[in-house]
Amino acid sequence: MPTDPGPGGAETDGRRARGAETRRHLLDATVRVIERDGVTGVTHRAVAAEAGVTKSVASYHYPAVDDLLTAALRDSSDAYARDLSARLPEGYGLADLAAHLTACQEENRSRALAEYELYLQAARRPALRQAAARWTDVLTELTAPFTTDPATVTTLTATLDGLFLQSLLRDEPVDAGRVEEAMRRVIGT
Repeated sequence: MPTDPGPGGAETDGRRARGAETRRHLLDATVRVIERDGVTGVTHRAVAAEAGVTKSVASYHYPAVDDLLTAALRDSSDAYARDLSARLPEGYGLADLAAHLTACQEENRSRALAEYELYLQAARRPALRQAAARWTDVLTELTAPFTTDPATVTTLTATLDGLFLQSLLRDEPVDAGRVEEAMRRVIGT
């Protein structure tokens, strides 16, 4: 026997689903605006136009620009973690990790640049710091099979960030072999 969803049950679920879909479009639009115009280009008006909604819709879901940026950064880190987890084989080694980290950056350099720009904004915008820390959490999870030493994880994260940022600054592809070698040196294998 079907259960009665109660007053407005199905209607409420539909609104929630539409709200979640709208937020998804807004976050995707935020990253596209950053890709095109940089973080300084992110306004409710710019994101709304990119998402094909009104400015009031963007402001309703994300009252402040920092709310948009924080959600976009957290979402990007989580998507990156999901993508890497799906790609990495069970029992992966450092070579696998290096290859997949490199592939993720190289497949969409403009998005990687936008995400790093957003990540670096946390130095000036304290509201972004917790979301920026998610990247470190992702790397900690991915490197757990190789080291759990906090100092080594910190050094490894800094090394990877440095390699990827230098690649973007020089407009050169990241070399997976170089990434693997750097990780091995940091971990000591």
